[in-house]
Order: sequence, then structure tokens, then C-alpha cells
Amino acid sequence: MVLKPFLKPKSIALFGSMSEERNFGAGIIVRDLLAWHYPGNIYPVHPTASSVYGLKVLRKIDEIPSIPELAVIITSFRQVLPIINECGKKGIKSVVVVSDGFGEAGPEGKERERELVKLAQSYGIRIMGPNTIGVFNAADRVTTVPYDRGYPYQKVGGLSIVTQTGMYGPQAMAWHEFPPGINKVIDLGNMCDVDETDCLSYLTADEGTKVISLYMEHTRRPRDFLAAAREATMKKPILCLKPGKSTAAARAMASHTGSLAGNDALYRTVLNQAGVVTVEDYEDLRDLATPFLTFTLPRGNRLGILTFSGAIGIQCIDLAHEMGIQIASLTPLSLQKLSSLHETLRNHPIDVGPASALVGTGIFALFKACYDILREDETVDVIYINTYVSPVVKPFYYEEILEYMAAFREKPTVLWCYGPAGELVQEFGYLAGKYGLPFFSTTRKALLALSTMIKYARYRQGK
Repeated sequence: MVLKPFLKPKSIALFGSMSEERNFGAGIIVRDLLAWHYPGNIYPVHPTASSVYGLKVLRKIDEIPSIPELAVIITSFRQVLPIINECGKKGIKSVVVVSDGFGEAGPEGKERERELVKLAQSYGIRIMGPNTIGVFNAADRVTTVPYDRGYPYQKVGGLSIVTQTGMYGPQAMAWHEFPPGINKVIDLGNMCDVDETDCLSYLTADEGTKVISLYMEHTRRPRDFLAAAREATMKKPILCLKPGKSTAAARAMASHTGSLAGNDALYRTVLNQAGVVTVEDYEDLRDLATPFLTFTLPRGNRLGILTFSGAIGIQCIDLAHEMGIQIASLTPLSLQKLSSLHETLRNHPIDVGPASALVGTGIFALFKACYDILREDETVDVIYINTYVSPVVKPFYYEEILEYMAAFREKPTVLWCYGPAGELVQEFGYLAGKYGLPFFSTTRKALLALSTMIKYARYRQGK
């Protein structure tokens, strides 16, 4: 497959600065590959450097004893074509061009990019980029990211992101703080050759990828993309952020990656036909993927609400209506169970706020019992839970409940928390993530995550 040498190369040649003092360059990649215990051979190439992080630096490509499966170029654009020519003579067939100064850099840059593609094609070389960070493959311990990200990363998750911006790379996102973990990030940059369709085909067959998130400025192969997306969405969800609605945004994209903006409405129609769920915010490609990584798909769109605040329950009703989510009508048995728990519990949404002032620490047992009622009620498909923390109601008081909830994966459940101390809210969010429960910064974002799951589930069900 086209992507395999980029994502699972048996050997990598690196061209660029080998300085150990800088926070950008080929030396950073060498360091990170070694720290990850990359299983293949690493060949640093530089005309004057002698060693980098204990590895001998080769003066020229001819000194490499075998043919590397992947080359990564991190130099001035002026050196890129000569290096591509040497790679071609060596027999290298896959190259990540990190260097900028190509299609995004005006008419002269576009001409350089055409020359790059023409030269690469003459040798049968596939290009990722230019103007890219390449790949960050946690599953297979491969990185071509030339930036110092500032944190170690060892976790492997189920989310893979295909993007035309480095803003989803580990130097721009704190993936070590993302509880489910990342699998792969593939930055296509200017996308002069390897494109999102190639990536979808690879990730559809990739067992480690459970959710695909896609930042797409344009596609060069709309029919092939539609076919690949349709095949993918029958196996796993795709979330897509498609910028360029306005004329001004379309112009900005042209200077970002040289993208040619198409009709935005047409793009969205095509994405909808393929079962791709469109999102609107940068963080959504990460945040809205979270419930997919934790729960099975919902059977329907009926929402159960458990809250410490009646006002939040009311807000949930409005937001659910806005997003096409139905408020569940609990069964008579569930309502009877609620009233037997406490005299203040008679309705849905379930508001434990009044009871909390009366039962003291017994609120946690009451809260768990209310959760069980929603979990067991056949009229509830998805659940929203709101909690409260303070210097008195400490986050760790909820830990037993969170661990208990984590054992049930049949009904997608999202959480939001409020309180007078932001650090305590963050601590609760950390505990939720520790047990694999999706925690969101707002109620709107939490319900949006459920709405996203419901849309995809309906597509899979043929509705």
C-alpha cells in the first residue's frame, strides 16, 4: 500500500540539521526515534556533522549501506530537488518533504512544486508534503515530526487524524493529556502527491484505528475520495472539519497549503452522502471522537439526564432539541424507583441538587442509584451526567462511582462538572479520563458529542 513505507518504514534516511542544541530539525527526529526504540535503521545524512545522539552521521547518501524505505527532507527548499534526485538514484521510493517554500509560496513556489512532482515521478517516488510535519505513528513508533514537542509519549490509542495542517501534531496538541490516546497523525501539507484518499484506504484496513478524524481543505480526487470514505464509514466513523466556507477563508487556504477551495455546500453534501460526520471546531476532531473510543454505538437518540442543577437540566432540554436529540420518557417503573430513593426525585431530568442538601455524604450512593435507573431503563439510549465539586465535595469522592460507571459500555455517557475552583473541575475531568469516561468543558460540547454518535449510528443503521 502507498502509506506503508511512510508509516511503517524498515529504515529511515534523514536530511537536515543534526544539531542537538536546536528545537527543530532532523536531529530532533533522530532523538525521538531513539527514545521510542524505533525498530528499524536510522541513517542521518549531513555534509559536515559527525554524530548525532550517538549515531554516526553519513556525509552523503551513497554511504548508506542499503536502500532506506523512507527519506525525510528538512532543508531549505533550494536543496530539496537535488536531494530528491539523489534519493531517486539510490532507489528510495517514499519521501516526506518537510521543507516549505513550495505551492503555498505564490507563483514561484507553485512552479517549484510542479518541478518537485515531475522529478519524483521520473523515479517512481511518492511524496508526502511538502510543507508538512509528516507522520506521528504511536502504534508503530515512527515519527518524522521535526519539532521538540516538550513531553514524552508512550500511549497508543484508537484515534487517527489525517490533516493538511501541522496543528494536530504532537508539538501543537498535548496528546499526552488526551486520555484515550492517539494512534496516528498524518499531515499531508500541500498534498502534492500522497492525499487523504490514500490515507483513508490505509486507515480503513488498520486494526489499531477505531476512529478517523479528517481536516480537509480540498480533495484532488473527489470520486475516489467518496468511494474510499463510503468504504471506511461502513467500518468506523469519520469526523471531518472542512474549512473554507467564506471567500476570505478560501483565499487564506491558498496561502496556507496552496489549496484550491471548491464549493463548500457541494463538499458537505458529498461528505454527508458518504456517512462522514462534519464538525465545526478545531478541537472537535479530538474531543468528539472520544465517546466512539469508549462506547458501543447508541441504539437510538433518547437522552437520559442526571444533574446536580435544575438549571442545567433545563439547558440540556434546549440543547437536545437544537441537536435533534429526544428527551427520554422514563418508564413508570423507573419513576417509581426514583421516588422510592428520595421524596425530591419524581421527574426527569433527574435533579439530585435538592436531595444533596438533605442527605449529606449519602448523595454519592443516591447518585449511583440514579445512574443505574437510567442505565437500566429501556427508553434511554444515551446519558448526560453533571456533577459538582468544591473544597468540601472533593473530586476523589466520585472515584468509586466513576470506576463503577466505567464497567458499562452499552449506553454512551458524557460528563460535565462545575464548581467554585477550576483546578478541582480539572481534577474531576482527569479522574473521568482515567476510567475512560468522556469529560467535556461545556454541556453543549458534551451533548454535541452524543449528537455526533447518534448521526453516525443512524447512517450505519440505514436511517
